[in-house]
Amino acid sequence: MLAAYLKGGYDKALMPLSIFVSGLPAFGMAIILLVIFGIILKWLPTSGGYGFDMIPNFSWAFIWSVIIHYQLPFWSIVLIAIGGWAIGMRSMSIYELNADYVKYSRFMGIKDSKIVRYVFRNAMLPQITGLALAIGTMVGGALVAEIIFSYPGLGTTLLSAIMGQDYPMISAATLIITIMVLIANFTLEILYGFIDPRIKAAQSD
Repeated sequence: MLAAYLKGGYDKALMPLSIFVSGLPAFGMAIILLVIFGIILKWLPTSGGYGFDMIPNFSWAFIWSVIIHYQLPFWSIVLIAIGGWAIGMRSMSIYELNADYVKYSRFMGIKDSKIVRYVFRNAMLPQITGLALAIGTMVGGALVAEIIFSYPGLGTTLLSAIMGQDYPMISAATLIITIMVLIANFTLEILYGFIDPRIKAAQSD
């Protein structure tokens, strides 16, 4: 949004970075993060879902270990998605900034800061829709990340069930993915009402 509004050097720096990040495959981003933060800097663990010397329990030490081990697989998937969303958000913001209602509002003397707030809210709607759809498609990228980081996630569970022809496990994993997408769509339908007053009015009717 800022790249579309401010333009100049900010746009020239952010746009190539977004294109580069969006073009990276999930395994490429995973390996880059693994080498930088796991091997060189040694800030984060490189494998597993929690410390190998720990037994699963509800203690703070175990929960913190799970959070730390989750970071690299999580960001290896999210960062490549953020690049594509940034490009889409920039394009929609440019389109909205050139819309007739923006020009009319400026002619009426409305402050630019107030106009831009509405422009960004309108440009945000397609990106929110893509967010719900991305939750389902992220499972493929999650599988790659889970294999690289040896993370015991849903993707590897589903792969193991398919390789072992464990049909109850396949059904359970598919059901969990379906429920995740449905919950995401339901949540975003509610958020739409807060972001766009027109949708809120239609929902109340």
